[in-house]
Formats: sequence, C-alpha cells, structure tokens
Amino acid sequence: MAAPKKVVILTLSVGSGHLRASWMIEQALSEGPDEVETRVVDVIDLAENWFHHLYVRPYWLMLRYGRGVWRGLYERRHRKHHRATAPAWMFRRGCAKVLDQLRDFGPDLVIVTEVGAAEIAVLGKREGWFHAPILAVQTDLHAEPPWVQDEIDFYCVGSHEARSQLIGWGVSSHRILVCGIPIDPAFSLAFDRSEARRRLGLAAQPPVVLVMGGGMGPAPLDRMVLSLDQCGVPLQVVAVAGHDGAMRERVEALRGQVTLDLRGLGWTDRVPELMAAADVLITKPGGLTISEALAAGLPLILTHPIPGPEERHVRYLVKNGVALYAASLDDIPRLVGDLLAHPEKRAAIEKRARELSRPGAVHAVAQVGRALMEKATYIDLLAAPPEPPGESAYVM
Repeated sequence: MAAPKKVVILTLSVGSGHLRASWMIEQALSEGPDEVETRVVDVIDLAENWFHHLYVRPYWLMLRYGRGVWRGLYERRHRKHHRATAPAWMFRRGCAKVLDQLRDFGPDLVIVTEVGAAEIAVLGKREGWFHAPILAVQTDLHAEPPWVQDEIDFYCVGSHEARSQLIGWGVSSHRILVCGIPIDPAFSLAFDRSEARRRLGLAAQPPVVLVMGGGMGPAPLDRMVLSLDQCGVPLQVVAVAGHDGAMRERVEALRGQVTLDLRGLGWTDRVPELMAAADVLITKPGGLTISEALAAGLPLILTHPIPGPEERHVRYLVKNGVALYAASLDDIPRLVGDLLAHPEKRAAIEKRARELSRPGAVHAVAQVGRALMEKATYIDLLAAPPEPPGESAYVM
C-alpha cells in the first residue's frame, strides 16, 4: 500500500478567517478517496517574538489606531506592485521554525491561505527546504501583488476580479481557478428558519438581527447593538464576539439597558444555524464571513471595514446588490428598518446572494490540491533514472 500523501496547510492567523479556511481545506482533503496526512501550521505559533513585534503587532496597531496609515501602505503596495510584505531576511530568521517544519515533514503539497504565509513558503521552496508544489488559496475577493511569485504553481481565487488582477501582474490564466473562498458547506444547507430559531432558543417573532465583528477585533459590537436600540421596533439581537472576551462582557452588560431581546455569545461553532435563523446580518466585511452569508442567502449590512481589502469587499457586494453599507453607526437603524419593512427586498437579496455564492469552493480547492500532487508524482516518475536491468529468468 502506498504511503499517504503529505500536505502542509500554511497560514498566518492575523485574522480568524485564514485559520477557518485552513481547517475547512484540511477537512475536505480528509474526505477524499485517497489517504492524506495533513498538518495545519500557523506561523503565529512558531515565529520568534521579535517577528511578532516587527511584522504582526504593527498591523494590529495600525488597524486600531492608524487606519489611514494602513490604507496608505496598502494602496502604495498596489500602485508600486510591491512583491513582498517584508524583507526575505525577516521571514528567514523570524520564521526559521516554520521552515524547519516544512523540511522535516517532507510535504507532497504546500497550501497557503495568507499572503505572508505564501511568502514564507516561496522562500522555503526557493532555498531548498522542500520541493513540493505550492497552491495559493485566497480568502479575500481581491488579490495583492505579493501573491505573484514564480514558485507558486496554482491559484484558487475568490472572484473574477482577483483573477484579472493576477493576470495583470503577470500570472498565466492557466494557473488560476475562480472557485470562491473556502467555507463550511453547511452554510448553504436549507435550514428551516423556525426550527433553527427553536434550536437556538430564539422566538419565532420578532425579527432576528445577527451582529458579528470578525476575528480582527476593531468592530465596536457594543455600539452597534446600541444603534439597533434606535430602530424603534422589537428585535431579537444576537451579538457574536468570538474570542474577544472583553467585548462579550460589554455586550452582555447592555442587557436591561436596551429594549432589545439581547444575547451575547463568544466563540461558537453554530454560526451556520445563527445565519439561518437571522433576518439580517450586520458585520465587518471579512472574506470568510461575507462568503458564509452569501451561501446562507442572508442580507448584509456592512460597517467598519479594514482599510484596503475590506473596503473593496464593500464596493463589490454593494455593486452586486447583496449588501448595504453603513458609513456610520447612525446609518444602521435606518438600513435595518428598511430591510425589515420590505420583505420583497430581502427576498431579492437572498436570491442574488445565493447566485453569487460559491459554497463548493473548499471541495474545488481539495480537488486542485490532489491534481497537483498527482502531477508532481507523474513528473517525478518521468525524471527518475531507469531501473537497472535485472537478471533474466531464462538461462540460455
């Protein structure tokens, strides 16, 4: 029996979406016909402390306190077509343990789900730490110049816009598949809304508004909840704070201070049910969250986008008629009230969202990954030296 193929899924969890996508890809690979040994490697877990302070922490600080600075850096990277987010020496020295893992595991395929992780994988392949194909899987609807590297064998992207960007930067169209952002296929299941509400302990009425802030933290869930109290109609509000325990406490402290039927949640694996139960989702437009909402056919109100990629998400989704944009918290009551007062508008958004969604993306990624491993095996066989001739079974 042949040994199982080995796959490293390399990510850098500056946001929860990159890690969630990695887990979904790992699960899809495990469900294939052939045995695959997978390892999800998060650069955050293995990087040196100084790498965190020089590479990761400045990003977080800019998002919280210097959003305009980050926007300027992001746009400059696009204008100048910068092919790196940091110098190679920073990845080589700061992520040496990641390179060690790649070497020691001996992968048959490396899948990358974040641009910095892609740069580390490219460095590792270029310098001989491993020799496997690299599959780049993007978790945003638009690309960035640092994704463009000769060592990357194939790209799975979220939209035709991302494909056009990569082609414009020199990537062959034959190396790109538009398959969507990999999410849990459960988001596209046909949940019964009443049953979903019952299972979650929600009432059949009044309407349910789901509020989420993503994994990056800057979205002020507590203030978003307070804005909903200005709608002037009865609402059930579920606010998901994820791993931000302090924010969850601030949300729960609002119970009794607002007229809303409010409940705050931390991290939960019941988001597919929550989206099925909701009438409207208010969220920061992270790539995974908006893809999940599209698959669920859930109308979106977008707010507090991260400068750069998420601002582009807003433009894309509003243009395609599946989202409304709240430029300030004061806009939220009006937008929610309008959606709830016009069920025909919600129905049209739901239909368009499902048309735009790609819930099978994760299985497409797994299929591409298997094809790359088979191709690499075939090329290795062609390149292998011929077997020395054995002794003839017949003696003349």
